[in-house]
Amino acid sequence: MLYRSILFVAIISCLFAQTNRGGISGTTFDSSGATVAGAAVTVTNLGTNQKIRVSASVGGSFSALDLDPVDYRIEVEAAGFKKTVVQRVKVDTGNTVRIDVTLQPGAVDSSIQVVAEQTSVNTESGTAGSTITERQIMNTPLVNRSVLDLAVLLLNVSGDVGSENPAVTITISRIAFD
Repeated sequence: MLYRSILFVAIISCLFAQTNRGGISGTTFDSSGATVAGAAVTVTNLGTNQKIRVSASVGGSFSALDLDPVDYRIEVEAAGFKKTVVQRVKVDTGNTVRIDVTLQPGAVDSSIQVVAEQTSVNTESGTAGSTITERQIMNTPLVNRSVLDLAVLLLNVSGDVGSENPAVTITISRIAFD
């Protein structure tokens, strides 16, 4: 009976661990590379214009978690620094995007536009993931209406689409970091 209870709790906790949410985290720096504590960080959902405000910690780090997998704009402000804006950050399902922001000294009323390219390697966790866009779903013919047919749109995924029992294979390359 005890083993059944433990098994039940383990299964339930695994089910609740699955999420379709993501996050954004990073650190605020000044132009000399020192961290900026207490910077005001505003994360704005570009689709709904919903704003989430967080503050950088004493070590300059910030995080906005439990975000929908869509595009966001990040605005960072601190006393004595120009406002810095990262125009578009894509959050994917189950991933936390790392965006470090360097603030330039200056008046509060001036701002800097930053175009950030998101790294293709997830440095926050070991999970590999990608998001299939609405456009890809609309433009992909689904012969047997199986969602597994959409999986082959992702990088390093292959399989028999349109079959009754599709075999989907994922190829993972090993990347070495120095």
